[in-house]
Amino acid sequence: MGFEIDIIHWLQSFSNAFLDNLFQIFTIFGEEETIIVLLGFVYWCYDKKLGELLGLTIFVSLGLNSFIKLVVARPRPFMVDSTITNMRPSTAGGYSFPSGHTQTASTTYFSLFYLMKKKWLLIIAIIITTVVAVSRMYLGVHYLTDVLVGALLGIGIAYFIAKKLKDDKKMKKIYIILSYLSIFVLVAMIIYNFIRNNGSSFAAEQFYFDSEALAKMLGTLAGFGFGVLYERKNINFANHRDIKKNILRFVIGLVVILAIRYALKFFFGIIVDAENLIDGQVFKAILAIILDFTRYGLMLFIGIGLYPILFKKLKI
Repeated sequence: MGFEIDIIHWLQSFSNAFLDNLFQIFTIFGEEETIIVLLGFVYWCYDKKLGELLGLTIFVSLGLNSFIKLVVARPRPFMVDSTITNMRPSTAGGYSFPSGHTQTASTTYFSLFYLMKKKWLLIIAIIITTVVAVSRMYLGVHYLTDVLVGALLGIGIAYFIAKKLKDDKKMKKIYIILSYLSIFVLVAMIIYNFIRNNGSSFAAEQFYFDSEALAKMLGTLAGFGFGVLYERKNINFANHRDIKKNILRFVIGLVVILAIRYALKFFFGIIVDAENLIDGQVFKAILAIILDFTRYGLMLFIGIGLYPILFKKLKI
């Protein structure tokens, strides 16, 4: 770990206003909002089947990432060494290993390369994964091994799904299995973290810290799987190449998704203030995790499964 701390110190020794802002921009390529925008465009406007495979790859990858983080429970660099500056506190919650941003970037952009077989996409995938990985170290929120393992996991998962899971009949079974499995894993995780944090006084804050990321990722996986199944059975929309209509699909879709994301965060926050849990609040801590799962599940289910109903109603 010592040499990894030295690498972060070395990177941060170059810190100035320009580089700080530049690496803040680079890290965005691996963040949730960027993936929502990209996946929304591919699924709604470009190629639905490609969007389904891309979404499956991303959410399986992120679910695995969150699970590994929970098991390994590695503190972030700035938690270990107070001389390291955390320049991105908004995306530095939870544990450190492996890097979620780097894994998201490698999964997403290498998946596009493997699925579309365009050489220029390989170049983009390498560049984006690299700059995201370096940005996470520069910003003080990950170690070298975090970003290396995150990148390799993302590439491996993207390759496996692109090469092995293209059969449509297989995919239907996979969506069913993963959707229900996500709910089962949520329950198992709650029980596991409850036992781990249930000392003389239930450590509610630690319970939420341990459970939050995986609960959200399980929610996205379940919502995505159920959404795809619902859309296939009840809507079955088609892609087209009408630019004006696609712009409407895309803009309205983003508004719908982001409105759900922030509205539910606000309303669920009224029910349970997850940021201010105190020891002993067993019910509130568990409810906060279930609400996180629900929020991300609804966001994906509505965006993938229900929103396309408007394509026919609005004739877009």
